[in-house]
Amino acid sequence: KKKKMAISEEALKILKATSWFASSSDELLQALASKLKFVDAEDGHIFIEEGTIIDKFMILESGQLVRTKLHILDEESGAKGRRASFRSSLRNMKRAEVSASIKRNAVEVDTIEGHGRVTGLLHNIKDGSTAFATVTSKGSAKVWVMHKTDFRDILASKPEFMFDLLGAMATELRTGSKSLRTLMTNLKTGGKSDGTDAKDTLRVLCYDTTSWVSEAFKPAVEAFNKSHDDFQMIIDYTSERLGPQTATYAAGYEAVCTFVNDTADADTMQTLSRLGVSMIAQRAAGFDRIDTKAARAYGMTVARVPAYSPYAVAEHGIALLMAVNRKTSKASNRVKMANFTLDAGLMGMDIHGKTVGVMGTGKIGQILCNIILGFGAKLICYDVFQSEAVKKAGGTYMSQGEVFAQSDILFLMMPLLPATKHTINESMLPKLKKGVILINTSRGGLIDTKALLKGLHSGIISGVGMDVYENEQAYFFQDWSAKNIQDPDLLALLGEPGVVLTAHQAFFTKEAVNKITSTTIENLEAFKMGKHRLEHPNNCIPKDD
Repeated sequence: KKKKMAISEEALKILKATSWFASSSDELLQALASKLKFVDAEDGHIFIEEGTIIDKFMILESGQLVRTKLHILDEESGAKGRRASFRSSLRNMKRAEVSASIKRNAVEVDTIEGHGRVTGLLHNIKDGSTAFATVTSKGSAKVWVMHKTDFRDILASKPEFMFDLLGAMATELRTGSKSLRTLMTNLKTGGKSDGTDAKDTLRVLCYDTTSWVSEAFKPAVEAFNKSHDDFQMIIDYTSERLGPQTATYAAGYEAVCTFVNDTADADTMQTLSRLGVSMIAQRAAGFDRIDTKAARAYGMTVARVPAYSPYAVAEHGIALLMAVNRKTSKASNRVKMANFTLDAGLMGMDIHGKTVGVMGTGKIGQILCNIILGFGAKLICYDVFQSEAVKKAGGTYMSQGEVFAQSDILFLMMPLLPATKHTINESMLPKLKKGVILINTSRGGLIDTKALLKGLHSGIISGVGMDVYENEQAYFFQDWSAKNIQDPDLLALLGEPGVVLTAHQAFFTKEAVNKITSTTIENLEAFKMGKHRLEHPNNCIPKDD
């Protein structure tokens, strides 16, 4: 009896510590305290499972709860019931295994902490509310639990109890809901009511906007709207890059348009989802800065431009090779200063007869291979998927080590994946042919910059042509001429005489920009017309990892 009284007193204390019940009548507090159950939870204790009917709410006394959302897809054929199967497996796991399993298969939505924090209460008022996320303890936690049937029985027992709760709800929701409603209305209408039905528009915020972006997109959107009666596309532009701190700018938009240095990680994705954004239109082929697991978890549609002008990127790679090999930048600068002499510093080599390695023979790589063969060079390649077209043209596939050892010139044309990150690293330097020229127009992360600098200083690498840099997001597409660059590796590269570096411009031709613009607008149109997630023609979220 004494133990029951002690528990009841503790239950009263935690109820009074909440914002929801602090001002409730003593009679209601006593009734609620009599039904609260105390749980001394270990790490990984599951309180609520995603997708199940919510039948309880919790009040946190101490510790932390974490909400996670599965990134396992359940819509595709052959995958039906995978979420339910995973949830079932969690119930049969040892507590110590639950947290690790959730971490592998889910993204963290948020943490719930603070003495007296209430979660799940409003869901217990409405029948059939399903859980948006799984709620588990993060470490040990002391939690008070009220089951829905007990809560609703108490509220139904006296009208005064219901009015008590309504008063608390009004206090909790009034200010926030009014402010949010005003904010959303102002953002959607530009601060005024224009009578436009949201169903007739698609509102998009374009991040990382530079002059070429707005100059290309504005007339294209205007032309689209003139030719379409079903809906109008409205694109606003910001020079800010998408990330956790700028995702809030997208309040009031259905979609965001991003570029290669925008960051759509799990935190950013969560914010976008909460603000009602349900599509990311990537105006590029690469999407390595988009967390596809988080996109799956939050039901986000992510579409890209799979190809714009592969010729542009391949041709720029050749331009970098010629600039490095024939010292054209140095020669041009000397001539402009009326120095017309020749010396060893300007000497290059014939490409004809040399061995050229191509790492990655996708569409761009195949075009590059054809150009290389036109020089009369020996072409050797490495790719996990060998191209019959490259073989037929005269290319020979070898192991990665063989390509490294034999190449006088080495092109990196692979996508940036965990397996390809830092393909050129310190341990690989001794495997390269001494004096190799290295060209990278793909992704900066393929090269470990510190290792590259060592290779240049040792003479293993005689020259480098790069259109990308592994830490470029802080600098590329911006004017730093009047500011101090803080990145020591970038400064070192800029000071190297054997390095030719361009600022991610390989794609930048008229044809490519036109294709990027038209495909992005087509991607947005497809989304508005109901092609979501995996059904989108240019979806870039994998079905599974």
